[in-house]
Amino acid sequence: MKNQSSYLLLCAFTLLSMSLFAQKIRITEAPEDYQLYARDSSNTAEVLISGNIKGTPDFKEFSLKVFKDNVLYNTQKDSLVDKKFSVSTEINSGLHEYRFEFYIKKNNVDSLYFSADHVVCGDAYIITGQSNSHASSSLSTYSNPYCRSFGVKTGYETYNDDDRKVRWGMATGNLEGLDGVGGWFKKNPFAVGAWGMELMRLIVEKHQVPVCIINGGSGSSSIEKNMLYPEQPSLETSFGRLAYRVDQAGLKDKIKAIFWHQGESNSVSVESYQGYAANFDVLLNDWKRVYTSLEKVYLFQIHPGCGRNPESYLSEMREVQNKIDKKYEMVNIMSTLGVTGHDGCHFSYDGYLEFAKRIYPLVARDYYNEKFDFTITPPKLLSANYTGSKKIILNFDQSILLEEKREVNGVVHYLKDQFFASEDSNLEQMPLEVKRVDVKDNSLILTLKKASNYKFITYLPSKFYVGTRDIYNGPWLSGRENNIGALSFDRRPITQLKD
Repeated sequence: MKNQSSYLLLCAFTLLSMSLFAQKIRITEAPEDYQLYARDSSNTAEVLISGNIKGTPDFKEFSLKVFKDNVLYNTQKDSLVDKKFSVSTEINSGLHEYRFEFYIKKNNVDSLYFSADHVVCGDAYIITGQSNSHASSSLSTYSNPYCRSFGVKTGYETYNDDDRKVRWGMATGNLEGLDGVGGWFKKNPFAVGAWGMELMRLIVEKHQVPVCIINGGSGSSSIEKNMLYPEQPSLETSFGRLAYRVDQAGLKDKIKAIFWHQGESNSVSVESYQGYAANFDVLLNDWKRVYTSLEKVYLFQIHPGCGRNPESYLSEMREVQNKIDKKYEMVNIMSTLGVTGHDGCHFSYDGYLEFAKRIYPLVARDYYNEKFDFTITPPKLLSANYTGSKKIILNFDQSILLEEKREVNGVVHYLKDQFFASEDSNLEQMPLEVKRVDVKDNSLILTLKKASNYKFITYLPSKFYVGTRDIYNGPWLSGRENNIGALSFDRRPITQLKD
């Protein structure tokens, strides 16, 4: 009896081994758990399951069952062709989760071979830049099954084998063990940052569309650190690590827009800020080449502060960002001036929520057909003109609001003292002696203490209140309709009086 049992076990093992040797099913394309498929113009996405058989197949027929919110949605059956199988189906965008079950039919019995659950259809975006692009917060506890991300936000660290194993998951604005705001240099799976998470919430809840954001930000990084270097191994660069994750997610040709918050690290020297525009040209061209569906770049004008040196060129850097916005139709600029909770470099959790609140209307306008009955962009200076030797009018593209004064660190600072002028764009700027400031609709009227004939004007100090080492934090000009801080400007020409 014992010998017979041993023989039967040996036969079973031999048959199993022959079966495994004779056939190997290779899946070449299939959905993954928690994957987001990007929707097309018809509000759908194709999901494909395909593969081939190595060796002699022991089945001929296969089937796919698709469940929508746990209800059977679609069933397809087909047969192998040249030892290959392929079946596809369409899924719709919306707050729905899909499950895919792939069966092979052997001896008239369907056997489940592969499944993927919690699959959605929606939109994909990228956030990148330096620390303010990816700040996590312990207060960012919001979670939603329709907010997704892919892989590990690594900062400067090379993607390792363990990182590669992290695939799709639910997005987070938090970081395990974090107390407050931070996580600038920490690896964090599925991390989109605090304001990225809030932006996702607004889109998902208001427009019922699932969203994936992949955040590739690196703390303190310069624009050079974010650029593509083909001669370097891709996973050793910020650009390469981000592109790897987007590619692995199947979204390289599906990214709608990039949110870019960076510039503080390029304000430390003349050479750095003067080379920024050319470097952005290169970066933008590489973005468009790698992310072939890219339509928009949302650029944040940086706040006074940050930078490693007391001396900085933040005012000049902000003006470079203004010029980038004007140069490219696909680039839209957003102000961070006047955002609450600025600590000299970063922002409070509420401040990051305000980032999302400011940028959301632009995204909703561009991608979700939302209409607004108020201006959604930051005030931009259109022109500066003398209307007399003691009066300069600054004309903006919208109605503006004046904050006359603000107390910071026990000192009251006045908006009238935050304008600077020079007679040559290469000369050092001097505080403009303003007697009073008035607002009329879209115009700011500066009444000077004495007659002058300056040729260039600047709004806001580069970094500090004049004569201090206190980082500038108001008072501000802002949009009357939206309370968004007006974009600062540097060395804009003033139209001179004619004789």
